[in-house]
Amino acid sequence: MKQIKNFVKHTFKDIEKDKNEEIIKLVTESLIEKVEDLMEYGLAEKEAIDRTILEFGTAEDYFNQSIKIAKKERRQKTLRHYGNDLLFSGAGSAIVILIILYIDFKYTPNVLWSIIPSIAILFWPLAILYNLLNKRANKKEKKDE
Repeated sequence: MKQIKNFVKHTFKDIEKDKNEEIIKLVTESLIEKVEDLMEYGLAEKEAIDRTILEFGTAEDYFNQSIKIAKKERRQKTLRHYGNDLLFSGAGSAIVILIILYIDFKYTPNVLWSIIPSIAILFWPLAILYNLLNKRANKKEKKDE
């Protein structure tokens, strides 16, 4: 019956942690009872386990809405994090570029060397923007499916 326990744990791994243990316990008990019933009708243990698992289906069949909501919240949280990262990287880059420009104009006004490090520093927010746009594109693709 270890196979049943592993199947149930794997099936309900995305359920909220506070509900997870109770659901796993109840479903495991009911599936083990079903296996025992099938074995009483003459099926071998392996066949009974396979049939029980096949008939059970997936967690999405039972908790389709709650799983979708949890995944959507995680995706939105990720997008918010990328937005915050973009804001932080833009502000940080602006501060560093302003410091470089100040040093350049204060100490070497005849040489404009600050352009090169400023361009290099701008790659930080550009990389974050790229990741944010990719996440949004993935979100649209999944929404269209």
